[in-house]
This record gives sequence, structure tokens and C-alpha cells, in this order.
Amino acid sequence: MTQYQYKYDKYDFDAGVRQYKAIMDGKDAEFIPVTTQMAEFCMAYGRHNGRRFFSDPELFVRGCLDVQQEFGFDIPDMVWDVYSVEAEALGGDMAWFDDLYPALDNTRVLIASEKDLARMKAPDPLKTGRMPWVLEALKICQELTGFAHHIHYCAPINLCAQVMQFEKMVVAMEERPQFVHKVMNWLVEEVLAPYINAYFKMIPGASVANGKDAVGSLPFITEKMVYEFSVPYLDKLRALTGNRRGLRCDNWWGDAFAANAEKYWDTKLHITPQYLKVQDADCFRIGTERIRRYADTKGCALSFGVGTLLLQKGSREDITRRVHEYMEVGSRGPYGKKFFLYFCSFSAQTPVENVRIAMEAVRRFRAGDRPYAGQVLSGPEGIAVESAGGKGFMGMGFGANAAKDQAREDAAVGRKSIMQDIYDSVMQFEGEQCAELVAKALEAGHSPNTILDEGLIPPMGEVGDLFATGEFFVPEMLMAARAMKKGVEVLRPIIVATKAAPKGIIVTATVFGDLHDIGKNLVGMMLEGAGFKVVDLGVNVKAELIIETARKVGADVIGLSALLTTTMPFMKLIVAQIKKEGLTIPVICGGAPVSREFAAEIGANGYGDNAPEAVDLVKRLMTEKLAA
Repeated sequence: MTQYQYKYDKYDFDAGVRQYKAIMDGKDAEFIPVTTQMAEFCMAYGRHNGRRFFSDPELFVRGCLDVQQEFGFDIPDMVWDVYSVEAEALGGDMAWFDDLYPALDNTRVLIASEKDLARMKAPDPLKTGRMPWVLEALKICQELTGFAHHIHYCAPINLCAQVMQFEKMVVAMEERPQFVHKVMNWLVEEVLAPYINAYFKMIPGASVANGKDAVGSLPFITEKMVYEFSVPYLDKLRALTGNRRGLRCDNWWGDAFAANAEKYWDTKLHITPQYLKVQDADCFRIGTERIRRYADTKGCALSFGVGTLLLQKGSREDITRRVHEYMEVGSRGPYGKKFFLYFCSFSAQTPVENVRIAMEAVRRFRAGDRPYAGQVLSGPEGIAVESAGGKGFMGMGFGANAAKDQAREDAAVGRKSIMQDIYDSVMQFEGEQCAELVAKALEAGHSPNTILDEGLIPPMGEVGDLFATGEFFVPEMLMAARAMKKGVEVLRPIIVATKAAPKGIIVTATVFGDLHDIGKNLVGMMLEGAGFKVVDLGVNVKAELIIETARKVGADVIGLSALLTTTMPFMKLIVAQIKKEGLTIPVICGGAPVSREFAAEIGANGYGDNAPEAVDLVKRLMTEKLAA
């Protein structure tokens, strides 16, 4: 073991572990145990370098245990970069950061075809990549605490998204489902099962393998996809790892998007038979009391997860109120002693004081000091979902907009038949039909701009609205965008041939540390469709490259995107650097956790809640520039 200065020589989590084990065994706990995900916070709090922290097993384990013992957490819980370890072992490229989780840089697709799959080699869990690092860390944790810490694994569908890229996987599910099934079978049989079985063999008394599945649940995929591409492979993985009850996948979310929440919970209990966990935004949308009633009908253990954004930005009152509601409702009824509380994530940006507030709230409740007793604010009639720590579910929003609905109806009435047909082809995800209709519209004498403004762009506005209300999921958004792009491709040669100057040049990028690009790509396509030239720098982009490119191409607007709360600080740094360099180029930003208030706070020139709004914002900024 490498030598470091650690805060504690001994670690004592025995009391909390006993309560947690009792709940997992279907027994009653004496008090509500609390667990968390906070490795990134532990790294920052201990002033450790990210690459070292997530490379040295002893530093990682002791760094996590030191902080969790200091703040009084009940159960040692270490969550490393769980979505990248297996993909890295398959040859994926890693992105390392000084003060963030490492992540898979999946700009390079590992498996796109049958040939790619045939070339793949199964990793050796004891030798390949950082799989041995994970196993060694778990071994050290057991030596230090006596607790057989569970292994976290990347759930099959999420691993498939890593090796294929999420967007490409979703499209393939629609267009090449048998190929996706083939990939997932291989991943389960040759990667995940051997990895998990190595853990059970290496760690005495090990019983739990906990899957992490950020994109394998709603709204990232549809319910149909859940039952076709997620559940069967979790079942298969359980069978290949000894049919253990502790083989689970507990971080599904999107319960609020399900057509029938109770049916969705049945499925969650099937894949995680030890308990039902419901995350923060879903708790607020559905209501904790409804969830408690369901758990009582099943006689199952229950867990509520307090959200990352609330923990990072919430006031003392907001955090305490949320913790107390979850502990109060969760501990009610005949099965209330089978409840534990989960803090979804303390990020590196979480103020230390907020961690203390959260744990103080736990201790106050246990001691009987309950200032909000009886106040249940979650559910359809409670506080707006935004109070769950973002604009709606993961920043995606909720709520129908009557004004927008009426505007769409009015536009449809005035739209010429061919334009309505183009509109409908996008909404029905018929890309080839869309391209044919666009060609037909051109033959009939309609200008490219008319086709864009009346046929291709309006349906994407409706798609955004339907997504915000939970009627469309991410796959529908992607399929609609692909259909629209087919139509745009028909127009592109004509627009180029006319040598018409673009309406403006827009540089877009997903900020440093963030590898998500769905929203950015949608905005880019719609900007191109609206007549702008888009210079897309991709994902994980540093301020220096953004500024250099903006100067080189003569950018009129810079667009920044982020999907993670942990990468939002980079937006602020980029805006500050742009101003420091003396550039007067307006900067706009967007993404799930980003808000209008945040954009104003960091000095950005505007904020787009969705792709159509971002396009409108760019148009307004260009008008203002021309008028100046």
C-alpha cells in the first residue's frame, strides 16, 4: 500500500451496517440508516488530484472513508466512475480531470458493426484496465471496515450505450434491433458476468452487485425499450452470476414518465428485489405518500433519494425540509422500519456546509426534533417540480403550455398542405418520406426558406414541447431530429449553390468535462436549418479551443452546453475567459441543469430552454447586432 496521511486509523461503521443489512435481509432496522454517493466530494474535500484519487486504490478507499466517518454517514459507500471501467477495459479512451470524476471519452465508437464486435476481446477482470483497481479497492475496504462493500457495475444497456454511443444505440434499437441484442448478449456473457463473478470470488462474504443505469430507464429510452433491451439482460446477468438476490440495478429513475407508475415499480422490484428506490424528482412529481402506500401493499423495503442539485444549491431550510419529509413518510406504516435514506450525490461543487446541514437534519430527526412534522410537499398538488432541484425532471421540465398548444393549432390551420405533410413526416419519424416531400415542395416552386420555416423547423418545436410534458422521450426526439435532417440535406445543395451568405456563424461546444451532446446536436441542426453556419467543436471542449475557433471563423455567437451539474462551473470559467480576452461575441448557454438565472449569474448573454428557443435567441442576438 502507498503511504499517505489519513485522518483515521480505524473506521467504525458497524452500527449503520447492521441496520442496512437488516433491511436487505427483510428485517426491521432500529434507526433509519443513511448512505450516499460522494466520491467526488471526498476527492475535493481531501484536496486530492482526480487522476491520483481514481487510480490509487488505497487513496480512493481511505479518502472516501475518512470523509464519510467525519460527517457521520452510516454505511461506507464508494462510487467510482462506474460508467467507464468496463468500457475502458474494452479499449475505450478515458478523459481525466484534476477535480472531477474521470469519464469515458466516447467520441470514438468502439462497436458500430458486426466486424467491430467480432474484433472485440473479452477483458480479464484481474488484469485488464482498471477492473483490478476496483477489485483491489473493495478488498482494502473490507480489510479496513469489515464490510463486504458491494461492487458497482455498468448495467448492460448503459454499457452498450458506452461502446456504441448513446444516440447511435437508440437509433440502432429502432433500425437494427437484432444487432443491438447481439452486442448486449456479448457484453453480458463476456464482460459483466466474469467481472461480477471475480468480485464474488475475491471478496469473502460478498453478496451484492449493484448496477448503475443512467440511460437504461425513462425518459432516456421508451418503456418498450426498457422491457425489450434492459430487463431481459439484467435477468440474464443474474442467472450467470449465481441467481443471487443481491444482483440488482437500483438507480432507475423516470418513474414520473411511466404510463403506470405502479407497473413500473413492479418492474423495479423485479430487477432490485431487496428494496424500491425512488429518486428525488420522481418523488416530487408522484408524491412520497403514494410511493409509501405502494411499498406497504408489497411489504417491501423502501428508499428515497435526495437530489444532487438541492444538496448543492439548497438553503438550510430547503434541505432540512426535504430530508425530514423523506424520513417521516418513509418511516411510516407497518414497513416503516425497512426504510433507508440515500443522498444521490454530493458533487465536488457541493459546499461543505451543505453536507453538514444534510447530516444535521438526519440527526435532528432521529432525536425527535422535527420542525416540519406533517408537512408533505411532494406530489401533483405540492410544490412545483422545480423545487426538486432543477427545472423539472433532470432539468427537462414538465407542464403543458396552453399558449404553445394554441399557437401550434393556429399555425397548422394556415400551413399549406405540402408543408403540413412535411411537418407530419418529421413528427412520424419518416426521414425518407420527409426528403421526398421536401423535393416535391421544391419542384412546386417553394423556396428553401419557406420549406424550412413552415415545414421542417416547426415540428421540432412541438417535439421539444412534447418532451417537456413527458409525452415524448429522448428516442422520439432523436428520431424526429434525424427525419428533419433528411429534409435539410435535400435543401443543403441548393442553399450552397446559391452561394447565399449564412445568416451568421455560430460556434457550439459541450463544455470541458462533459461528454453529452444530444441537446447541442439538436440545437445545431435547427440552427443550420434556419440558415446559420454552425461550427460544432464537439464535447469536452476547453475554453482555449472555443476562443481560438471563434476568432478564426469570425463567430457571431458562441453556444455552450452542459448536462451535468458538475460541469456547469466550466461555463462560468469560459465566459470569464472570453471577456478576459477582450472578445465581445455574445455567449448563450443551455442544458438540463442550466437555468435562466444561472446564465445571468455567469454573465452569459442568453439562455435557451430548448432547441427552438435557442434558435429564436440567436436570431434576436443577430438582429440586435445588425441594428447596433
